[in-house]
Amino acid sequence: MKWPLDFKPGVQIQAEVPDKNLLFHAAPIQPGAVPDQNRIVDESLDNPIGVPRLETSLKPGMRIVVLVDDITRPTPTARILPPVLRRLEKAGIADDRITIIMAPGTHRPMTEEELVIKLGRPVMDRYLIRNRDHRDHSKFVALEATASGVPIEVDREVYEADFVIGLGNIIPHISAGWSGGAKIILPGVCSAKTTDLMHYKACTLQSVLEIPGTLDNIPRREMNEIAGKVGLSFIVNTVLDDRHNMLGVFSGHCEAAHAVGTKLAEKVMVIPIPRQADILIVSANPCHFDYWQGIKPYAYSHRAIRDGGALIFLLDGGEHLCGDAPSHEPTLRTYMQWEFDAQVREVEEGRATDIVGMNVTMYHATLRRRVTNFIVTNHLTPDEVAVLGFERCDTVQQALEKAFALCGTQAKVGIIPYGGETLTRISPEDFAK
Repeated sequence: MKWPLDFKPGVQIQAEVPDKNLLFHAAPIQPGAVPDQNRIVDESLDNPIGVPRLETSLKPGMRIVVLVDDITRPTPTARILPPVLRRLEKAGIADDRITIIMAPGTHRPMTEEELVIKLGRPVMDRYLIRNRDHRDHSKFVALEATASGVPIEVDREVYEADFVIGLGNIIPHISAGWSGGAKIILPGVCSAKTTDLMHYKACTLQSVLEIPGTLDNIPRREMNEIAGKVGLSFIVNTVLDDRHNMLGVFSGHCEAAHAVGTKLAEKVMVIPIPRQADILIVSANPCHFDYWQGIKPYAYSHRAIRDGGALIFLLDGGEHLCGDAPSHEPTLRTYMQWEFDAQVREVEEGRATDIVGMNVTMYHATLRRRVTNFIVTNHLTPDEVAVLGFERCDTVQQALEKAFALCGTQAKVGIIPYGGETLTRISPEDFAK
């Protein structure tokens, strides 16, 4: 049978897998009718979780900051931001008291074209937009460290605002369990110093196979604590289907609203499978830009494949290894094939200083040797594939032939067509329903 796979939206191929070999096709679950997209945001804002409505929380003259994630995140900002801004206007907040700040963490600043896509031209023409660059160290203020010793350096304008609203989307996340919530603060508007140590803890104190899809994990605790110290007043988080329709919108308290949102996200994005596959085909979509984003679906997919299996990874790679965060590319090129313990020594002994970059190389080292890795890509060069330590194949069928040669003609094949936003769990009972 032929199964469609997207390198990215609009760029599709098909994988032909014999019926006798197919173990599972872990597509996102459709939970029923799509809600009215014109009402869903207002209904959420009318009924916030854990805090009063915006209109009763704000007073004229307050300085408001609205935080927005970058173009690599699917948050439908252009749809959810205008209703939020209308509430601010209703509360008597003048336009010149509102700043919309991009919160990209250590990613590059957004281009003008990306800003228009993310925010919409009417918003850009009316409000002050700050397109943050994490390399501008003059913009940070230092706060008291967290209980575990993580230093807090956060954007000064965010900290000094009277009311901070964070917009985001909830999907599985490699070092936070789920995206959304406090993540708009850390790493969104924190310095590289703060972000470094949080990511280092995520790599070294808890397994990468344990964190995704959980709320109680070490990095998320740090994020919540820091968001509390900074003063994240209100969030608006979405849960989307694979066509970017809003299935749910969750407004209100940073932790309470986020926790409710993750329950819906789990129903949609955590797919039961009968057992781990011998051969796994996974598309990085929608984390298809580069391997900096592609490490997420690569890591998530390892839950669905046995030790010693063969993984076929589809990555469009239009921005190559690290186009979304180019400052980290030297680190990826240097350390990607180092063993995990050797990388830890490089950090502990002070030779590796780009800790956020090491986050990707450490995750890669933890997982790469579990399986034989094949990659099918539209844009990565042979040199870049060599950096990853993968074997390049021209087509999925060529990779499948090699995988069957390794694993045997009776090998069971799993397919994850939307790997950037899909987790799996082994649950034969649920799978049979």
